[in-house]
Amino acid sequence: MKKGCKFGTHRVIEPIGSLPQGALKISNDMEIMSNEVLINVQTLNIDSASFTQIKEACNRDEKKMAEMIEGIVAERGKMQNPVTGSGGMLIGTIEKIGPDFPDKTLKVGDKIATLVSLSLTPLKINEIKKVNISNDQVDVDAKAVLFESGIYAVLPKDVPEKLALAALDVAGAPAQVEKLVKEGDTVCIIGGGGKSGILCCYQAMKNVGKTGKVIVFEYSEANAQRIRDLGLAHIVLVGDA
Repeated sequence: MKKGCKFGTHRVIEPIGSLPQGALKISNDMEIMSNEVLINVQTLNIDSASFTQIKEACNRDEKKMAEMIEGIVAERGKMQNPVTGSGGMLIGTIEKIGPDFPDKTLKVGDKIATLVSLSLTPLKINEIKKVNISNDQVDVDAKAVLFESGIYAVLPKDVPEKLALAALDVAGAPAQVEKLVKEGDTVCIIGGGGKSGILCCYQAMKNVGKTGKVIVFEYSEANAQRIRDLGLAHIVLVGDA
Protein backbone atom coordinates (compact mmCIF):
# COMPACT_ATOMS: atom_id res chain seq x y z
CA MET A 1 0.00 0.00 0.00
CA LYS A 2 1.54 3.31 -1.10
CA LYS A 3 1.73 6.39 1.11
CA GLY A 4 0.28 9.63 -0.22
CA CYS A 5 1.00 13.29 0.49
CA LYS A 6 -0.39 14.21 3.91
CA PHE A 7 -2.24 17.15 2.29
CA GLY A 8 -3.74 15.05 -0.49
CA THR A 9 -1.89 16.57 -3.45
CA HIS A 10 -1.45 13.07 -4.93
CA ARG A 11 -5.20 13.09 -5.70
CA VAL A 12 -5.17 16.34 -7.68
CA ILE A 13 -6.01 15.83 -11.36
CA GLU A 14 -6.38 19.44 -12.50
CA PRO A 15 -4.42 21.65 -12.26
CA ILE A 16 -1.42 19.51 -11.31
CA GLY A 17 0.58 21.06 -8.48
CA SER A 18 -2.34 22.66 -6.67
CA LEU A 19 -3.76 21.70 -3.29
CA PRO A 20 -7.02 19.67 -3.29
CA GLN A 21 -9.17 22.60 -2.17
CA GLY A 22 -8.05 24.85 -5.00
CA ALA A 23 -8.13 22.09 -7.60
CA LEU A 24 -10.84 21.95 -10.25
CA LYS A 25 -10.83 18.15 -10.18
CA ILE A 26 -9.50 15.53 -7.80
CA SER A 27 -9.53 11.74 -7.89
CA ASN A 28 -12.43 10.16 -6.04
CA ASP A 29 -11.05 6.66 -6.49
CA MET A 30 -11.93 5.08 -3.16
CA GLU A 31 -8.79 2.90 -3.01
CA ILE A 32 -7.05 4.53 -0.05
CA MET A 33 -3.36 5.21 0.51
CA SER A 34 -1.64 3.91 3.64
CA ASN A 35 -2.11 7.26 5.41
CA GLU A 36 -5.79 7.79 4.47
CA VAL A 37 -9.14 6.78 5.96
CA LEU A 38 -12.16 5.48 4.04
CA ILE A 39 -15.55 6.70 5.29
CA ASN A 40 -19.06 5.41 4.62
CA VAL A 41 -20.99 8.67 4.34
CA GLN A 42 -24.55 9.06 5.64
CA THR A 43 -25.12 12.83 5.54
CA LEU A 44 -23.61 15.83 3.80
CA ASN A 45 -23.95 19.15 5.60
CA ILE A 46 -23.76 21.54 2.62
CA ASP A 47 -22.33 24.99 3.22
CA SER A 48 -25.18 27.49 3.61
CA ALA A 49 -24.12 29.74 0.71
CA SER A 50 -23.71 26.74 -1.58
CA PHE A 51 -27.02 25.15 -0.56
CA THR A 52 -28.88 28.44 -1.05
CA GLN A 53 -27.38 28.87 -4.53
CA ILE A 54 -28.35 25.32 -5.52
CA LYS A 55 -31.84 25.72 -4.05
CA GLU A 56 -32.49 28.98 -5.94
CA ALA A 57 -31.02 27.64 -9.20
CA CYS A 58 -33.36 24.62 -8.99
CA ASN A 59 -36.42 26.58 -7.79
CA ARG A 60 -36.46 24.47 -4.59
CA ASP A 61 -37.09 21.31 -6.62
CA GLU A 62 -35.48 18.56 -4.51
CA LYS A 63 -35.02 16.19 -7.45
CA LYS A 64 -33.22 18.85 -9.50
CA MET A 65 -31.12 19.80 -6.47
CA ALA A 66 -30.05 16.17 -6.07
CA GLU A 67 -29.13 16.02 -9.75
CA MET A 68 -27.09 19.21 -9.47
CA ILE A 69 -25.19 17.94 -6.41
CA GLU A 70 -24.51 14.62 -8.13
CA GLY A 71 -23.28 16.50 -11.19
CA ILE A 72 -20.86 18.66 -9.19
CA VAL A 73 -19.37 15.63 -7.43
CA ALA A 74 -19.12 13.64 -10.68
CA GLU A 75 -17.31 16.53 -12.39
CA ARG A 76 -15.01 17.60 -9.56
CA GLY A 77 -14.56 14.45 -7.46
CA LYS A 78 -15.65 16.51 -4.43
CA MET A 79 -18.59 18.63 -3.31
CA GLN A 80 -17.36 22.10 -4.19
CA ASN A 81 -19.98 24.43 -5.61
CA PRO A 82 -18.43 26.06 -8.72
CA VAL A 83 -20.42 29.26 -8.10
CA THR A 84 -19.69 29.83 -4.40
CA GLY A 85 -16.46 27.81 -4.17
CA SER A 86 -17.62 26.37 -0.85
CA GLY A 87 -18.28 22.86 0.39
CA GLY A 88 -19.50 21.83 3.84
CA MET A 89 -18.76 18.71 5.90
CA LEU A 90 -20.07 15.19 6.46
CA ILE A 91 -21.16 12.50 8.90
CA GLY A 92 -19.94 8.98 8.24
CA THR A 93 -18.74 5.71 9.70
CA ILE A 94 -15.13 4.59 9.46
CA GLU A 95 -14.83 1.66 7.03
CA LYS A 96 -11.07 1.29 6.65
CA ILE A 97 -7.97 2.87 8.19
CA GLY A 98 -4.60 2.89 6.44
CA PRO A 99 -1.73 1.53 8.58
CA ASP A 100 0.16 4.84 8.42
CA PHE A 101 -2.76 7.03 9.50
CA PRO A 102 -1.36 8.87 12.54
CA ASP A 103 -4.32 8.68 14.95
CA LYS A 104 -4.18 5.18 16.43
CA THR A 105 -7.23 5.82 18.67
CA LEU A 106 -9.59 5.91 15.67
CA LYS A 107 -11.39 2.60 15.11
CA VAL A 108 -13.35 0.97 12.30
CA GLY A 109 -17.02 1.56 13.07
CA ASP A 110 -16.50 4.97 14.74
CA LYS A 111 -19.03 7.55 13.60
CA ILE A 112 -17.36 10.86 12.87
CA ALA A 113 -17.99 14.36 11.55
CA THR A 114 -15.19 15.65 9.35
CA LEU A 115 -13.92 19.09 10.31
CA VAL A 116 -12.33 19.74 6.92
CA SER A 117 -14.30 21.10 4.00
CA LEU A 118 -16.08 19.00 1.41
CA SER A 119 -14.35 21.32 -1.07
CA LEU A 120 -11.15 19.28 -0.57
CA THR A 121 -12.58 15.86 0.41
CA PRO A 122 -12.62 13.08 -2.22
CA LEU A 123 -16.27 12.02 -2.45
CA LYS A 124 -18.17 9.43 -4.50
CA ILE A 125 -21.98 9.40 -4.34
CA ASN A 126 -23.82 6.18 -5.09
CA GLU A 127 -27.27 7.58 -4.29
CA ILE A 128 -28.86 10.71 -2.86
CA LYS A 129 -31.64 9.51 -0.59
CA LYS A 130 -33.10 12.84 0.53
CA VAL A 131 -32.46 16.55 0.18
CA ASN A 132 -33.48 18.32 3.40
CA ILE A 133 -34.32 21.89 2.39
CA SER A 134 -34.97 22.98 5.98
CA ASN A 135 -31.46 22.32 7.30
CA ASP A 136 -29.08 22.27 4.28
CA GLN A 137 -28.39 18.56 4.76
CA VAL A 138 -28.39 15.76 2.20
CA ASP A 139 -28.79 12.08 3.15
CA VAL A 140 -26.64 9.90 0.91
CA ASP A 141 -25.18 6.51 0.21
CA ALA A 142 -21.61 7.59 -0.48
CA LYS A 143 -17.95 7.14 0.35
CA ALA A 144 -15.28 9.70 1.16
CA VAL A 145 -11.56 9.82 1.95
CA LEU A 146 -9.92 11.66 4.84
CA PHE A 147 -6.28 12.68 4.34
CA GLU A 148 -3.61 12.31 7.02
CA SER A 149 -3.83 16.05 7.68
CA GLY A 150 -7.65 15.97 7.99
CA ILE A 151 -9.26 16.66 11.33
CA TYR A 152 -12.52 15.20 12.59
CA ALA A 153 -14.63 14.63 15.71
CA VAL A 154 -16.08 11.35 16.92
CA LEU A 155 -19.77 12.15 17.36
CA PRO A 156 -21.01 12.49 20.96
CA LYS A 157 -23.65 9.94 21.90
CA ASP A 158 -25.76 12.38 23.94
CA VAL A 159 -26.40 14.83 21.07
CA PRO A 160 -28.57 14.10 17.99
CA GLU A 161 -26.29 13.41 15.03
CA LYS A 162 -27.62 16.07 12.69
CA LEU A 163 -27.56 18.71 15.43
CA ALA A 164 -23.95 17.81 16.20
CA LEU A 165 -23.11 18.07 12.50
CA ALA A 166 -24.67 21.52 12.18
CA ALA A 167 -22.91 22.76 15.34
CA LEU A 168 -19.50 21.34 14.44
CA ASP A 169 -19.78 22.78 10.93
CA VAL A 170 -19.69 26.33 12.27
CA ALA A 171 -17.84 25.80 15.56
CA GLY A 172 -15.04 28.20 14.64
CA ALA A 173 -17.30 31.18 13.96
CA PRO A 174 -18.69 31.84 17.48
CA ALA A 175 -15.24 31.13 18.92
CA GLN A 176 -13.87 33.92 16.73
CA VAL A 177 -16.66 36.23 17.94
CA GLU A 178 -15.72 35.42 21.54
CA LYS A 179 -12.13 36.35 20.73
CA LEU A 180 -12.84 39.61 18.90
CA VAL A 181 -15.93 41.20 20.44
CA LYS A 182 -15.57 43.29 23.61
CA GLU A 183 -18.06 44.90 25.98
CA GLY A 184 -19.54 48.07 24.50
CA ASP A 185 -18.73 47.16 20.88
CA THR A 186 -21.12 47.69 17.99
CA VAL A 187 -21.16 44.50 15.90
CA CYS A 188 -22.72 43.94 12.47
CA ILE A 189 -23.27 40.33 11.43
CA ILE A 190 -23.96 39.86 7.73
CA GLY A 191 -26.07 36.76 7.13
CA GLY A 192 -26.93 36.49 10.81
CA GLY A 193 -29.93 34.21 10.35
CA GLY A 194 -28.16 31.03 9.24
CA LYS A 195 -26.60 28.31 11.41
CA SER A 196 -23.32 30.13 11.84
CA GLY A 197 -25.02 33.50 12.17
CA ILE A 198 -27.31 32.46 15.03
CA LEU A 199 -24.40 31.15 17.10
CA CYS A 200 -22.41 34.32 16.35
CA CYS A 201 -25.36 36.50 17.36
CA TYR A 202 -25.72 34.64 20.65
CA GLN A 203 -22.03 35.06 21.47
CA ALA A 204 -21.96 38.70 20.34
CA MET A 205 -24.97 39.56 22.54
CA LYS A 206 -23.15 38.04 25.51
CA ASN A 207 -19.92 39.89 24.81
CA VAL A 208 -21.22 43.40 24.04
CA GLY A 209 -23.14 43.59 27.30
CA LYS A 210 -25.60 46.33 28.18
CA THR A 211 -23.66 49.13 26.50
CA GLY A 212 -23.02 47.46 23.14
CA LYS A 213 -25.16 46.81 20.09
CA VAL A 214 -25.61 43.85 17.74
CA ILE A 215 -26.93 44.55 14.23
CA VAL A 216 -27.95 41.71 11.93
CA PHE A 217 -28.17 42.10 8.17
CA GLU A 218 -30.07 39.13 6.71
CA TYR A 219 -31.36 38.22 3.24
CA SER A 220 -34.25 36.02 4.37
CA GLU A 221 -37.26 37.56 6.11
CA ALA A 222 -37.98 34.22 7.80
CA ASN A 223 -34.44 34.03 9.20
CA ALA A 224 -34.62 37.67 10.24
CA GLN A 225 -37.83 37.02 12.15
CA ARG A 226 -36.20 34.07 13.88
CA ILE A 227 -33.45 36.38 15.15
CA ARG A 228 -36.09 38.84 16.41
CA ASP A 229 -38.08 36.08 18.11
CA LEU A 230 -34.98 34.74 19.84
CA GLY A 231 -33.88 38.20 20.94
CA LEU A 232 -30.41 37.71 19.46
CA ALA A 233 -29.91 41.23 18.07
CA HIS A 234 -30.78 44.82 18.88
CA ILE A 235 -31.46 45.71 15.23
CA VAL A 236 -32.39 43.36 12.37
CA LEU A 237 -32.27 44.59 8.77
CA VAL A 238 -33.45 42.63 5.72
CA GLY A 239 -31.71 43.13 2.39
CA ASP A 240 -29.50 41.68 -0.31
CA ALA A 241 -25.81 42.21 0.43
